[in-house]
Amino acid sequence: MLSEGKPNLDGPEMSDEQTRAQVVDPAKRLVQAVGLQLRGAGFRFSACTDQGVAPFRGLVEMGFTFPDGADKDAYIEQIITAMSADGWRDGAPAGKKPYGRAMHQGEVMALVSPNPDHPDRGIVEIYGECRNAADHSGEDEDIRAELTG
Repeated sequence: MLSEGKPNLDGPEMSDEQTRAQVVDPAKRLVQAVGLQLRGAGFRFSACTDQGVAPFRGLVEMGFTFPDGADKDAYIEQIITAMSADGWRDGAPAGKKPYGRAMHQGEVMALVSPNPDHPDRGIVEIYGECRNAADHSGEDEDIRAELTG
C-alpha cells in the first residue's frame, strides 16, 4: 500500500546500511557463538510484498552442515540456546505464523530448521523489518567470509 507516494513501512525508514546490519550483525554473532560450519551464506534485500517493490527488508540465509555424529535436534537446540543468550525470544513476532522453529528480537525473525532436501544440513534465515523504502533489485551478496572472519 502506498500513502502519499511512499510505501507503508513497519516503522521509521531505515537506510540500506541499517537494513543490512539488522540481519547481518546477529548472523555474525550466531556463527561465532555456535561455530556453525557454513556451506554458504547470503544477504539480499527482500520485497515485503509479492509485487517486488518497496518496502524491502534485509534477509540473511545461511546453510550449514551438522557436525559428524551430532544429534540434529540437540544441535538445533544448541543454536536456539545461543540465540537466546544473544537476546532472541522463542517464537515468532506477534501476528506472524512461519513454518519451522522461530525466534525473534522485536520484529526481526529467525527461522532455524533442518534442510528437508539434505539430511546432513540445516538452514538459518533471518528476516529484518519492512522499513527500507529504496528501490532494490539485484542478486544475493555472498557474506560467508564476512560471517566467519
